[in-house]
Amino acid sequence: MEHRVLITDDDEAFRLTLDEILQRRGYSTCQASDGIEAIEAIECGNIHLALFDIHMPRRDGLGALERVRRALPKLPCILMSAKLDESILARARQLEAQAVLPKPFSIPDLIQSISHALLR
Repeated sequence: MEHRVLITDDDEAFRLTLDEILQRRGYSTCQASDGIEAIEAIECGNIHLALFDIHMPRRDGLGALERVRRALPKLPCILMSAKLDESILARARQLEAQAVLPKPFSIPDLIQSISHALLR
């Protein structure tokens, strides 16, 4: 079964890079530039896992994750951020994010986090 991964980040170049990396590894992908677009994609599409950047305009990754948890509590979600602190990590745990990846992260760390989250 091909898993569909939503990539949510306001940095278009970063989204395109992740998209290419994941497609090369057999994942189907779609993209969103902020949390509002991500929620719309999740509500409309067959998403198996969502990647959220934490710091984005309009709706950030934590806000998007909070909304997703109300509608789809079992959807695996991974957060990404270049600026992590204990309050963000605590909120991510509370919202049951499968992982929080500090940017920059390695491709093996990303793939391992995705694989692990999809097995849950």
